[in-house]
Amino acid sequence: MATIKDVARRAGVSPSTASRALHNSHIISESTRERVAKAAHELNYAPDFNAQSLATKASSTVGVILPVDHHEIFSNPFFLEMIRGINEVCSSRGSLITLATGTTRNELLHNIDVMIVQGHIQTFILLYSEENDPVVDRLNRDKTQYVVIGKPYTGANRISYVNNDNIQAGSDATKHLLSYGHRNICFLYSDLSKMVQSDRMLGYQRVMMQNNLPDVVFEERFESHSSSFQALKKFFAQHTDVTSFVVVDDMLALKLQQMLHSNSEWQNKQLSLIGFNDSIFSELAHPTLTSVAVFPERLGKEAAKIAMVDHSENELSTAVIVPHQIVVRHSVYKIYNNI
Repeated sequence: MATIKDVARRAGVSPSTASRALHNSHIISESTRERVAKAAHELNYAPDFNAQSLATKASSTVGVILPVDHHEIFSNPFFLEMIRGINEVCSSRGSLITLATGTTRNELLHNIDVMIVQGHIQTFILLYSEENDPVVDRLNRDKTQYVVIGKPYTGANRISYVNNDNIQAGSDATKHLLSYGHRNICFLYSDLSKMVQSDRMLGYQRVMMQNNLPDVVFEERFESHSSSFQALKKFFAQHTDVTSFVVVDDMLALKLQQMLHSNSEWQNKQLSLIGFNDSIFSELAHPTLTSVAVFPERLGKEAAKIAMVDHSENELSTAVIVPHQIVVRHSVYKIYNNI
């Protein structure tokens, strides 16, 4: 089995430089880090994580923190693709990832504490951004390095994050419906405490206001068929002229689509839907779902790249914006008499 000395010899550097390069230290030049990484790959070098942790009292493992409502996480390909992107970058640089989950906020906080104290984990990636999040407070208190996927509610100038321009994405989704002749457009969301949802709604509202059109917002999770059916029935009674929906993510859009199919009157309306995330389920829907692709795997990769670099306490934060793209399918219909 190859050792760090073997890697250093092949790369033409000292063992200490090779070790720092594999840990992505900012004091080692990028060309040297690439040379060492290539040598490690050629020699099939695998670092002894346990030995490193015992020697340095620090772990090269990156903690990935999932939101508390994790019952949706493992059925939503958006989160799985982010995790895949994170793992690809971390494993290529000799690090492992471990997931922090919890059925309650307190359980999640406890698991993070265990990871910091017993696991010596010093770097985390949050897969979400929520208002008044005690997890962020805990990480700040412990001065733990972390990266947020999503826009932080506070401290955006000091917290590194990776995000889409979700305000613009919400605007573009709304403009897409307008281009098909729709004027009575509803924005469907499930939880505005999540920054991504409030930003997308803001983008929708901005376009509606610019076109002197009324904004209609509707909150529903579709957790119970009977209660959701009644909520949707009440909504259509109050908003008979709605012809289309901007839905905050694909999974919610697919639930709405199922509800619409359960009632012949709603199905005959041929209501148009556009979602976000462009998940694999978008192509399996009937009709297939037009969606705004936000490239979650790339979000994960960019977050991991930031997390894997040593940051000094006074260093400026890093913000990376990943572009989005509308993927046109068959769930948006033209309204000819409105054009």
